[in-house]
Amino acid sequence: MKSTGNIIWFALAFIFFIQNAEAQKGARMPRKVKIEGGIFFGASNYAGTLEEKIINYNYTLPGYGAMIRYNFTNKFSLRFGLDYGTIEDADSAASSIGRNQRNLSFKTSITDGYLAGEYYFATWSDRYKKFSQLYILGGIGSFHFNPKALYNGKWYSLQPLGTEGQGTQEYPDRVPYALDQVFIPIGLGARFTLGPSWFLNFECRANKTFTGYLDDVNLTYAANDVLLAQGGALAVALANRTAEKYPDKVTNVTGYPRGSKKPSDDWFYFTGFTLTHTFKPKRHCYSF
Repeated sequence: MKSTGNIIWFALAFIFFIQNAEAQKGARMPRKVKIEGGIFFGASNYAGTLEEKIINYNYTLPGYGAMIRYNFTNKFSLRFGLDYGTIEDADSAASSIGRNQRNLSFKTSITDGYLAGEYYFATWSDRYKKFSQLYILGGIGSFHFNPKALYNGKWYSLQPLGTEGQGTQEYPDRVPYALDQVFIPIGLGARFTLGPSWFLNFECRANKTFTGYLDDVNLTYAANDVLLAQGGALAVALANRTAEKYPDKVTNVTGYPRGSKKPSDDWFYFTGFTLTHTFKPKRHCYSF
């Protein structure tokens, strides 16, 4: 996706900037405490059929999470994380006439859990010997989503309606998409020392899914009679919403692209800050 490529270029520029701002690289970093835990607060966003800009501030929503990290060495760590956020978008906000006429929209919460390895590839310190590091991460996880659309003042779950003919005999290759799926998290971050046991991480994490239905839009328009038999009048109404804004544009669109001309998998993003604290094991002294 165009936005994914832009994020990668931004990440590379970020690395270049930080590495050229390094100071006192010769200082030796103390060994990290093994166990570290923290909370995340930031923003969630998505890249898919309905997104038009790399960052759409109107549809950038809060994201929250928690993580625990095990530091094997100063360069290698393993973490387990949980996150919650909301993603949404709407054709009504698009500048493209074609997208505006399509008039589709969605909103879904995202709950994920993942395991990821971290590699710290750059380390520097300031004059107070407070160390900072850059890292990349990659792993595997699972997430839950459930896209909904607002219609006549009420939110409706889209997956059970089969808005593209999923689960019908007429479209045997279109099976209902699962609401629990696997994803691949990849990311870039920076870890800054605040104190002896407190650290602030800034991170951009892109999550590659294996579905094009985060927004319930992926393939072509299904025939209205098929949708009516499968999901009722509501499925017909939410599959093609052009008439709500452009009644004169209503035509038989069966077989025409509802999603992208080249369907692809969607992505979701979490960007923000994680405040972490290290936990040193207590040493017990025994007397005999």
